[in-house]
Amino acid sequence: MTSTQASEIPDIPNETSQANSRATDPDQVPFAGESPDASARTASSFQTPGSSDPKVHTHNGEDSGRAPIPLPAAPATTAAAATTTTAPATPASTATTPANPATKPAAATAKLTLAARISGILGVALAFAIVLAWFPRGIWNSPIQGIDAPAHYYFIRELLEQGPAKALSLLPNGGYYPPLFHLLAAVIVKLTALFGMHLSVFTALDVVWLVSSGILWPTGMLLLCSYFLRSTTPITRIFTNLMIPLLAVASASHPFHMLYSGPLIAFGLASTLLPFLLHRSLHLLDALVALIHAPRGHRIEHIRALLWEALATAALGLLCVAAHPRVVFTYALLILPFILTRLPWKFILAVFVAMVAGAGAFLVFMISFYPSNRYADPDAWFHTFVPTKTVPEALWTAFSDHLSSLANGVIGGNPVAGAFAFLALIAATIAALGFAGSRLRDGIALVMAYAFVIVVYVCSASLTGAIPNILAAPWYRSDARTVTMFPFVLLPLLAFGLSCVERAVTEAKMTTAPNGTGKWDLHIGDITAPASRHANKPTRNVIAFVTAIVLAVSMTATMALAQTYNPIRSTMSEEITRNAGYDKSDPYEQLTADKVDVMRRMIEKTGTRAAIISDPMNGSMYASTMFDANMLYPVYNPQHTKNGAIFGAVEDAFASGDGRRVLDTVCPVGGDDGAYFLAMGPQAASLQLFTFKQQYDPFHDQRLIDQYVQSGTMTMVQDYSGYGEHAQGWALYRFACGR
Repeated sequence: MTSTQASEIPDIPNETSQANSRATDPDQVPFAGESPDASARTASSFQTPGSSDPKVHTHNGEDSGRAPIPLPAAPATTAAAATTTTAPATPASTATTPANPATKPAAATAKLTLAARISGILGVALAFAIVLAWFPRGIWNSPIQGIDAPAHYYFIRELLEQGPAKALSLLPNGGYYPPLFHLLAAVIVKLTALFGMHLSVFTALDVVWLVSSGILWPTGMLLLCSYFLRSTTPITRIFTNLMIPLLAVASASHPFHMLYSGPLIAFGLASTLLPFLLHRSLHLLDALVALIHAPRGHRIEHIRALLWEALATAALGLLCVAAHPRVVFTYALLILPFILTRLPWKFILAVFVAMVAGAGAFLVFMISFYPSNRYADPDAWFHTFVPTKTVPEALWTAFSDHLSSLANGVIGGNPVAGAFAFLALIAATIAALGFAGSRLRDGIALVMAYAFVIVVYVCSASLTGAIPNILAAPWYRSDARTVTMFPFVLLPLLAFGLSCVERAVTEAKMTTAPNGTGKWDLHIGDITAPASRHANKPTRNVIAFVTAIVLAVSMTATMALAQTYNPIRSTMSEEITRNAGYDKSDPYEQLTADKVDVMRRMIEKTGTRAAIISDPMNGSMYASTMFDANMLYPVYNPQHTKNGAIFGAVEDAFASGDGRRVLDTVCPVGGDDGAYFLAMGPQAASLQLFTFKQQYDPFHDQRLIDQYVQSGTMTMVQDYSGYGEHAQGWALYRFACGR
């Protein structure tokens, strides 16, 4: 007996019987997001030898046009039961409705569907608990001490003081900085104030990061992966809905790395929102392809669907841009493979022209706002860049999903978890390219996207020269941003691989041999290929089952190992907590107990309206947020462009040694409240990554300071040298503006 025969002898119902009215039974309607084919496969998967099925089983997509082989005759008792369908109708009051054999599989499917949804909710809840448990405890009411942290606190403070109108000019020079994260933090502060609670900007920032990273991020990745799982059975979705949110927060790449580096919270929020945009964009491509192939007389509905998808995609795109515009480059890198594999060449050409135009506009923007004489020589871009990893080390990070590390020949992190992640990647790639059937283009696109991300990451971390500079430029030539892209390509690839092998293994049927002996005939249903295409089906069947088992086991092992022992992720939390403290071995670090006390004493003397000039990289820039001080340099790079000419003018005047020039430049800044100068030692060692740090050197030149004191340009009003040997020269001076 061939594999197209039924595994059992069915009862053949009357055409008007309940068994044949499946389409009108609400319990038989597939749930949202599931194809009818998936529901049918799910229902058939519950059949066991001896159950009654009115359908003749055939394999999906293979030999479907061939008439089924006649089945053996039914036993006498079964045949007799079948003939009862022609008996006279029984009065309604005494009629007994026969049970519908199809309702049992349908009811089971509905229960499994509900279980899958509950599994997704549980997965997101567990992911949030993991993020909350990881979150550094030392920053709830004190600042994160990173090079970008003071700027983010300053932006929130500006929004609280000046309102939403300030959202488009957050930078000290009046320039634009993406405001979405800071608007959300300011809204939280205002909302809690309505209930009589005072929330600091530090806590508000933490709350926004926790909600976005612990809830939005795993939910977004689950939604994105659901696109590639839409034809799977509920049983598989129970597994994936629990696993994907947990895997989304397993790697240190994102969101943890964004709080650790910088912190890059604006770019991190944009990356967190990106899965929602990618998910909608894939549906937009579906709508576009459907319109392209629609008959001429049936295009109206497709046009409406395309317009709806375009509007939804545009709205999500604007939201991501409001979080951080540079996420557009990540989006383009991830969506490009799907465009290349799905659309006709004319559309691909149009996309290419649009990308070239966008790159040209970006170059014009950079030349206009960031003048440089090196734009014509890409090899000279990022001339201060120093590789952070060798090529093997970068590849190790890429293939282990940042769960393991390689540095100077020493393996770190959790190498076992990294090995399982690599094994899952291999299994998913085999499944995506070997068992995708008609969805092979999606498999190719996902593998291409992974390759694109690896190339960009290696360029940003390990390579120098013109081509790496061009490829990594949209991400500021920093692997801190490109490392966030690994979950975007790994998790969808794992989900798609599971979908492919699930379709393969669930199409195995129980057949009955001519001699009546039952045996398993495993058959892989490749929806685009005829049966003759696969010459060695047993081997292919074995590969499918082994791939499915390896993929499921390796995903589970990766998740479990990463959540129980993850040194890379744990180290990030520990370092953030340690840096947030004020007890440091280096007395010149950004914030120490002495520096905090100095700034407290300073604000008692100056008030919150007088202008205070100091090198921001000695830690004084934190005074803006911590003590509401009016620091001229509240961030490490206030920028001299737009309205920022005053920053460069003060630096040049102070470096000139001309007291009159200093007063003419500084005094108008302070106005009636006066102007002060704070000397608080050299720049912190942890802030030395700033390329233009030398511009502040005059502010801790003791010879210049002494010269201005002797000439009467400045007068010391507070001496802070009593804190110890390291504090020699620390003092607060008042400029003689009334002279």
